[in-house]
Amino acid sequence: MVLPNALVPILINRNMANPKTWDGAIAWYLPNDLYVEFFEPEQANIAFLISQVKAAQARATERTSIKKFHAFLSHEWGKKDKGKEDKWVHKLAIELALRLRDHGIETWLDAQQMSGSTDQSMASGIDSSTIFLVLATKGYMDKINKGDRSDNCLKEFQYAGNKRFDRIVVAALEEDMAKHETGWTGQFQLALTRQSPVDLSQISDGAFSAAAVKKLADVIKMRINTPHASAEMTPFLRDIKAKLDPCSSEAWAKGKAENFTLGTRSWIIDELCDWYNNEQSAVFILVGDGGVGKSVI
Repeated sequence: MVLPNALVPILINRNMANPKTWDGAIAWYLPNDLYVEFFEPEQANIAFLISQVKAAQARATERTSIKKFHAFLSHEWGKKDKGKEDKWVHKLAIELALRLRDHGIETWLDAQQMSGSTDQSMASGIDSSTIFLVLATKGYMDKINKGDRSDNCLKEFQYAGNKRFDRIVVAALEEDMAKHETGWTGQFQLALTRQSPVDLSQISDGAFSAAAVKKLADVIKMRINTPHASAEMTPFLRDIKAKLDPCSSEAWAKGKAENFTLGTRSWIIDELCDWYNNEQSAVFILVGDGGVGKSVI
């Protein structure tokens, strides 16, 4: 008897290259399993095939152990377009994973850790990683905004939104994606409203600058060390705008802060005192990224 989690699909016919076209029993049992392309045996990636067989053997004999990672690296592969080579994002992701390792950061990357059921593998990878690292490109954003539930990027993004909502870091691989105020749109922008991306768009000869990688590594480490949310209601703060439609003082605060030179905490505390004394509303909600000083206030 072959165990379901020990299967390794090997495709030998190019007509089977798109799982969305599968039908019958194979479409029912293997829709989310990672497959190995063997269309041209002479050019096949034998090392990848062997790694998948060994991973399946480990799953079948229950010898797998849960490895912990600092960051789960979520990315699209990148289509060939406007001078960019095919799979350009995936190649940069592999390079970035190696560079981050030099800073003591271990990343979960599909090319290295994916095996068996893709859904199960992605969920396990996110669960075992402290940080969800998004490599932001227009192609990735389009995948999120289109809402195709079969797309792996969307699956990762939504799952991490529930599991790692306070541990998301965004690295922009394109110049427009580094401008989150104007470059981000749709559901992607809404879900990452308070994120400030790390700019990795300056790439030379297919490599990131040492300064950019160090900056990203520092941001990841800072987010790892940020204390976890203390209130059970924190995960639901993302939905406050949509569900409660509260009035916002953000525009007022921005205008006041531009002319305020002693820091922001003083006038925030003043506003809290005024709210408490005047009893204008029943609830005062203070939100902000981890490490900005909410606990001090």
